[in-house]
Amino acid sequence: QHYKSITFIEIMVNSYNDNNIFWKNDVVTLTGYIIKFVENHIDGPILKEFHQGNDQINYGYTDKGLGLSNSKDKINFSELGTQLAYIYRFFASHVLIMGELLLSSSGWAGIRYSPSKPPLTQNLGEMNRFIDSISSQHVAVTCFGGGPVSEVAALTAWLRTEGIYEPLLFNIVDKYSAWSCVAAEVARFCNVELHYKELDFLTTQIDDLLPYVSTMDIVCMSKFLSALTAHREAATRSLRYVLQNMRAGAILVYVDNSGGGTTQWLSVEAAKADFHEVFTVPHYPARLSPAILAPNERRSLFNVKATSTLNVAFKVFLKKGRGYSPGFTGTSYCRSKFYHRIGDSCTSC
Repeated sequence: QHYKSITFIEIMVNSYNDNNIFWKNDVVTLTGYIIKFVENHIDGPILKEFHQGNDQINYGYTDKGLGLSNSKDKINFSELGTQLAYIYRFFASHVLIMGELLLSSSGWAGIRYSPSKPPLTQNLGEMNRFIDSISSQHVAVTCFGGGPVSEVAALTAWLRTEGIYEPLLFNIVDKYSAWSCVAAEVARFCNVELHYKELDFLTTQIDDLLPYVSTMDIVCMSKFLSALTAHREAATRSLRYVLQNMRAGAILVYVDNSGGGTTQWLSVEAAKADFHEVFTVPHYPARLSPAILAPNERRSLFNVKATSTLNVAFKVFLKKGRGYSPGFTGTSYCRSKFYHRIGDSCTSC
């Protein structure tokens, strides 16, 4: 059951007051800000660089491209034109969709479900337990394959909306160090601390992953595992290490394509490592308005549609094990339109 009525998209696009969200600007403003940042570093003709990068993405993200053993080389994100095309096409939609799913996982009316298709799994008590456990401490997050870190914006908005105003630390682990400058700009916009680690999930020394998982409150894999499907054996080795070494009581946030087998792959490995699912949406067909995804002048210039339709799977896993204490029922929430927990000053309570 969802207790709150406002959606994440309404928050981000209409810019609600400072008590509800951590920035006054909407997601189009953030997207335009990052686009302009990348464009300012491109030496050649921007439109030419954009379309060359877009052509790489068009091929690399096909089923054929992703299935090739050398698919990781089909999209060169070290090229600024490719970064520009990716940000323009995917950044805003990833922020908005992940934000809606996160809010829905903790009880906000983020996703507009039809009555016949509720979440497959939803344990609000466990999610509220987790939120309460981190509400008075510095929160540490690792994002694997962070790229332009759209998940940093979504996670920050979610945590701030839940009333967590303690400092947020994000570790971004990605094989492409070229994304680090973009990530730093997103972090500056969101007012969070961010550290960027260049590390290849497939080939790294396994112990190099430990600092990025053992003490984290949240580990996030957004559109990450689907890029490794052609390298499943090597990826499984590192994935198992991450899952085994996350602390008890931490959560793993996963969002990826709803097809391709990556959701089942992760679910099997997570179960082996003593995780259980607290929120599951196996198939969410997101449909967004192009007007909220990119600035109008860039839509006219590039003449390419930003991605407004995505079919994703979303899961939140909670790590059990030593130190985990089930049975916490969480905190109830006010049913009014305002974001706060029962007990705060509100005539609706």
